[in-house]
Amino acid sequence: MKKQDAINLLGGTVTDAANAIGIMPQAISQWPEILPDRIADRVIAALARKDPSGWEKTWREHPEVFAKPELKEPSHA
Repeated sequence: MKKQDAINLLGGTVTDAANAIGIMPQAISQWPEILPDRIADRVIAALARKDPSGWEKTWREHPEVFAKPELKEPSHA
C-alpha cells in the first residue's frame, strides 16, 4: 500500500489519517512511500473500524491500493 493511498482512504489529510489510526500526524511524515505490512494492517483495521459494514466495498473498489506492491530489486550493473 502506498502512503498517499492510505492517507486518502483514511480521510484525505495527514491529520485525519493519524486520528483514524490513533497516532500523531508527525508519525505519518516518517512513513516510507511504500508501507510495510505492519502499517498497512493498521490502515486496514482503521478502515474496518470506520465503516464496519462497508470496508469490503472499499476493498473491492480499490484493489490496486490493497495489492502488495512489487519491490524492485536493485540493478547491479
